[in-house]
Amino acid sequence: MVIVTAARDALAGWLPLQDQMATLSTNSSHRVVPYTHGALVTDQTAAQTSIQAIRDVVHAVRLTVRLEQP
Repeated sequence: MVIVTAARDALAGWLPLQDQMATLSTNSSHRVVPYTHGALVTDQTAAQTSIQAIRDVVHAVRLTVRLEQP
């Protein structure tokens, strides 16, 4: 599981909650990025973060390997 957290405009306390969510899986990565939540989908540059997270999960599942930490 990859948790991608948008740091820009994040509510107070949000980052620690996202850290906690990453502990729900034994193979996870938490990536904090300097974008807004919406930009992770709508902005071409920011969306690359989301795309890479998906690719990394597919790779880890296919090869049964650990996710790399950023």
